[in-house]
Amino acid sequence: MAIETPAVILNFKAYEQAIGDNAVKLANIAAEVAQASGVEIVVAPQAVDIPKISPIIKTIAQHIDPLRPGAGTGSMLTEAARAAGAVGSLINHSERQIQHSKIDLSIKKLKELGMTSVVCADTAEKSEELAQFSPDFIAVEPPELIGSGISVSTAQPEIITNTLEKVRAANSAVKVLCGAGISNKEDAKKSYELGAQGVLLASAFTKAENPKAVLENIAEGFE
Repeated sequence: MAIETPAVILNFKAYEQAIGDNAVKLANIAAEVAQASGVEIVVAPQAVDIPKISPIIKTIAQHIDPLRPGAGTGSMLTEAARAAGAVGSLINHSERQIQHSKIDLSIKKLKELGMTSVVCADTAEKSEELAQFSPDFIAVEPPELIGSGISVSTAQPEIITNTLEKVRAANSAVKVLCGAGISNKEDAKKSYELGAQGVLLASAFTKAENPKAVLENIAEGFE
């Protein structure tokens, strides 16, 4: 199942506010906002929560390991993520970085299973390198802005425009998302106007006192 654009991807990370029953509550909120706004909203919960959340809203894993079924204790098997209901996975998030060779293998494994790859990169140059592996999406996220409340689209818009230019030159089929510091309609709108095809965010939604209001506001940025 493909992820449509513009897309809002919500990374639940390992926040207490976004695990177990709390994760289900947030997923239901995201589903309500997606239906009301018409914006594609996707969530990336903890692996153990995927089976509970995937019937509610389109769901991706936070990480997969590109190994074949068999030995691999402690690994996140791609087949297991798909069986749990995930339609894709984040790859190489700044909190779970992997070698380029494994990024390539992870993308290939997801493609093999008909799943969507969302690869994270911290610079335009790194995005250009990773675009050659043909992921479905690249999310550019300067790590210093993650969780800062300062949007890359506002603080460093040139990162988005440079990333778009380099990624399109390397592989025009790859879609670009804006991550790091996205927290409101203005951030999302600016990202979209610069050419990004969606946003990736976490704490602005998961840790909000009123996550529904936050998500409704962000979705308005794509109207």
